[in-house]
Amino acid sequence: LFAGCAGAEDTDSMHTRTPQQAAAEFLPQVEQAISGLSIARESFEVRANRCEGAQGEQRDDLFYVWIGLRGRAHDHDIARQIEAAHARWQGQGWDIGRFRTLDNGGVNLTATDPATGNTYTLDSGFKPAPDAYLAAFFNTPCFRSPEGKVAFGELHLPA
Repeated sequence: LFAGCAGAEDTDSMHTRTPQQAAAEFLPQVEQAISGLSIARESFEVRANRCEGAQGEQRDDLFYVWIGLRGRAHDHDIARQIEAAHARWQGQGWDIGRFRTLDNGGVNLTATDPATGNTYTLDSGFKPAPDAYLAAFFNTPCFRSPEGKVAFGELHLPA
């Protein structure tokens, strides 16, 4: 859960947002990043998760937004779709941290948008349909809440 911003270096100069503000800004960026995927969404969750400070300390005012998506490709071609996302993201200058094909044909991709620091992960290869199931995770960098203590957990954004 701490992967979004483990070891945040300088918490005083960190961007300040409420969890709701950060999620509302991040959600359209995620939707844009996955707009090329042809999937049926099975679940979609937005959360505020705790961040770790530079020394591993935990503070109630440091958080990152995590979005989780689970879906299924209509045409059982999720590996091809992830490969296409890789090409798009690479073409946009994103930093590709992981891009590999699994023995079962699944594909794993993690990329970071250098302009925002947001990280995007698309994984396939899951039973019972490794050619169709997608698990995707999206994280922002750490934020500091101007309101102090964050209510960690699921966020409900206005429609």
